[in-house]
Amino acid sequence: MQQDSVNPSPSRHNRWYERVLLNPFLGHMIAILSLTAGAQFLSYQRWVEDENQAYTLLWLLLTYLLSVILSQNIGKFTGGKAYSYTLATTAISGAIMVTAVLLLRLGYARTSLLVGLSLLVALQCASIAISRRFRRLKLAVIPSEDQQAIPDTRNVEFRLLPSPDLAGIRYDGIVVDMDQDLEDEWIRFVSHCNIAGIPVLPARQIEEAIRGKVNLATLQSTDLASLQPSPVYLTAKRAMDILLTVAAAPLLLPLCLIMAILIRIDSPGSAIFVQQRIGKGNKVFKMYKFRSMKPSENPGDAPQFADQDAHRITRLGAFIRKFRIDELPQFLNVLLGDMSLIGPRPEQPGFVEKFESEVPYYSYRHIVRPGITGWAQVNQGYATDTDETREKVEHDFYYIKNLSPGLDFLVIMRTLKTVATGFGAM
Repeated sequence: MQQDSVNPSPSRHNRWYERVLLNPFLGHMIAILSLTAGAQFLSYQRWVEDENQAYTLLWLLLTYLLSVILSQNIGKFTGGKAYSYTLATTAISGAIMVTAVLLLRLGYARTSLLVGLSLLVALQCASIAISRRFRRLKLAVIPSEDQQAIPDTRNVEFRLLPSPDLAGIRYDGIVVDMDQDLEDEWIRFVSHCNIAGIPVLPARQIEEAIRGKVNLATLQSTDLASLQPSPVYLTAKRAMDILLTVAAAPLLLPLCLIMAILIRIDSPGSAIFVQQRIGKGNKVFKMYKFRSMKPSENPGDAPQFADQDAHRITRLGAFIRKFRIDELPQFLNVLLGDMSLIGPRPEQPGFVEKFESEVPYYSYRHIVRPGITGWAQVNQGYATDTDETREKVEHDFYYIKNLSPGLDFLVIMRTLKTVATGFGAM
């Protein structure tokens, strides 16, 4: 019996003029030329005349490259392509370059440097606008029995296919649920699409990228191999934790001393709250926090969720919890090696025992050091019940699976936003 022919449409943006207009290399060359020539001619209306002007164009070029590298690294993760984070990476790149130039007493021309940095911000804004207009992914979704709707995002549009035919529409890829059995006609269709050069993408991978968490319901024991973090990066991460903590110590120590005095004035009791938590390798350690609650009348009681103890929060405690000031003593835990600056938040032993029996693979989050802040914290805030804890673990697994400098940098920026807005405070 003759099979129906399947003629998938080619992938999007493959026409010669689309390849030219949306070519990343060409786009970067145009941006660099606009940045350097614009900074020079807008400032002096003529080409380079001295060494300082030439050095300035070099510093602007390096700033552009640094901002592109940072933007691309955080843009791979959920929410990383937002205007605010792209502009933040540009500002950070500019600040790093200006600081290096001033500290090393390198030559520069003030006028063209300021004009160039302003142009760089404008170019980044234009790049975001172009990406959202022309680089929004359009993905075709193969239907399956247990299909869960993947919501459209600012960067991706999903279209469910009613039949094995693209109907002449050009797509960037085909989304397939690899955990489901497909009918023969759909298998032939996916094969032809792959042969035609249209990428075939696993639905689980796309869902994780969109939601920023790993679905525990579909996680299998064989998937744990992909959750094994790189030992090399873990070593580098530990070195960076120590370096940043020591560098921040001159600022942290006076601030901690002031907070300790204010807490003692605000309510009776010790300024520092010490509590046992479970860390890397399921080892128990003592975690330090500024006390934000009145001392418990029954200290031996079983641990409770944060909302159940909300009535004990002091006036000052509400403030320091909102802006995460109560977490500052945990920098000592970082120096001691119990914690990292970024990682899953550590839980009390009683909660760990409870969640072990209710949330599958819960203990696997202890494969890395717990953190002062983390991916779950900036996405969700405090968990107040088992269901929210399950979601928290799904965020933790996403972090462990994608552990990298780019994701850690994104967590830091989102933490600054969280501290400024008080998001997720209890």
